[in-house]
Amino acid sequence: MNELKRLWKETEEFVHSHEREIAKKYIHFLREVAKHYILKSKKVFFRENRVVHYGEGGFGWMIIECDDDEYEVFGTHIPEIRFKQKVTEKDIIGIEIKEENLEAIKYEI
Repeated sequence: MNELKRLWKETEEFVHSHEREIAKKYIHFLREVAKHYILKSKKVFFRENRVVHYGEGGFGWMIIECDDDEYEVFGTHIPEIRFKQKVTEKDIIGIEIKEENLEAIKYEI
């Protein structure tokens, strides 16, 4: 039994350590994407995922008002980012992100 407890403790520490690194890297990516579009005078909205683990629900939801195609920009689908040609009141989630509040793009573990 003690061996299993030790193994779990070691595993748990490893997973939590790497989980923080992954979240930090991904949030940095989302902030850089937001900054890129803000500097192009595009509207950006973000809501942090607070409901489920990021592996199941992503890190949050970002909507960027632009004409870009996500596959052209990223080469793939990124679940947290949606491009909309025109953002309506119905589309707005979370808060509007501006250069001065990029830190509002976050994910707490």
